[in-house]
Amino acid sequence: MSYVSLSDEETRVIFAEEAAADFAALDASEQEEVITRLLNIVTSEAPPSSFIYERIANLDIITVGDQGRLYTKVVDEIPRGDTEYHVIYLFFIDPYHDYPHKALAAYSPSAEAKAEEVTALEQVSDVEQYFADHDALDEDDLRDLLP
Repeated sequence: MSYVSLSDEETRVIFAEEAAADFAALDASEQEEVITRLLNIVTSEAPPSSFIYERIANLDIITVGDQGRLYTKVVDEIPRGDTEYHVIYLFFIDPYHDYPHKALAAYSPSAEAKAEEVTALEQVSDVEQYFADHDALDEDDLRDLLP
């Protein structure tokens, strides 16, 4: 049995452009399923990395329902040394568990770049500005997306 440390930090979710388009293409019940899953992660006392189902290259895969997958990059504990936040970058929503290999190859370098960018931020105010610039969603924003 593995140990998962509890966290007091807030988790934010950033939808990449394609993920937002993927989300809009889902039917209402699939959208609700994705938002509910993200909300469960955001409100958990465990860090979001504990919800990773598997890793493929630089991507962190989170399950949704029976077969859905969220292709993400999860970054815990930012900024380093004065931890206030975690972030989940959502790159691609796969409701059918198809593992599109070309897409995975394209998202992997982007995921690594996003992780490097956010971990380079040194002040809480810098992280908060980054979230504002990238329309990061918090718990209340996710709740507002539910019907």
